[in-house]
Amino acid sequence: MKLYIFRCLKRLGMYGATRFETASNLPTDRCSGGWEFHECVELAARGTLRFAVDMGELRRQIQLNGWHVWDESPPDWRRREAASPPAPREQQRPHVEPVAAAKQASPAPMTKLAPAATVKLAPASPVAVATPHEAAAARSAATLPVRHQVVWFDIPVRDLDRALRFYSAVLGTPLKKEQAGPGAAIAMLPHAEGSIGGCLVLNIDASPSESGPLLYLNSQGRLDEAIHAVEKHGGTVLSARHSIAPFGFRAIVLDSEGNRIALHSM
Repeated sequence: MKLYIFRCLKRLGMYGATRFETASNLPTDRCSGGWEFHECVELAARGTLRFAVDMGELRRQIQLNGWHVWDESPPDWRRREAASPPAPREQQRPHVEPVAAAKQASPAPMTKLAPAATVKLAPASPVAVATPHEAAAARSAATLPVRHQVVWFDIPVRDLDRALRFYSAVLGTPLKKEQAGPGAAIAMLPHAEGSIGGCLVLNIDASPSESGPLLYLNSQGRLDEAIHAVEKHGGTVLSARHSIAPFGFRAIVLDSEGNRIALHSM
């Protein structure tokens, strides 16, 4: 099993182990300064690490949550940190600019011009005027609706029938196999007309992965049921149901083909 070890930037004795090289599932409340990559290790079935961590607890937490955090700081340092009260935040007062007193200026004496004198006025600076086409383009850009940056997705599979059983159970709706050309079979995931959709794809170029982009699938109102269906249909729960407040809850799993996906519900 490959593990990625990270170290807390603010508390150098705090370490975290995770199966994800991005450390996306390491808890932020345990390390307020952020996590920094430390090293990558290959953990054998009975292997050990050079860190002061309980290996039984590490393996149990990795299997349960996909991550484990431990502290190697000296005991007296931990007590001192726990006893230190949080520093009070400075109260910022609004900055007030001094108002200068208005001074009345004495009017300057008028100068009489000689009868023959002429006054030359400087030409006015040119003012740029937008053409009707430019003005319309500016209004169009200002009112252009925000577009979704994701328009479609393909989930690669090795065994389409096996993946059909997995996703039908996890999503709670039956999927149907379709032919998409010579040597290519797909299964469409359910989605509303005009909304973003995707499909399962079986072809010679498909390569399932647990380290690529994380795709969130909708499990609204049935997240626990979806998680229960994962292992029952050949998948693995990497990170059990947890909060991503204020954006609801998620669980991170491997599907039956080896793809890492997230199941989401508000």
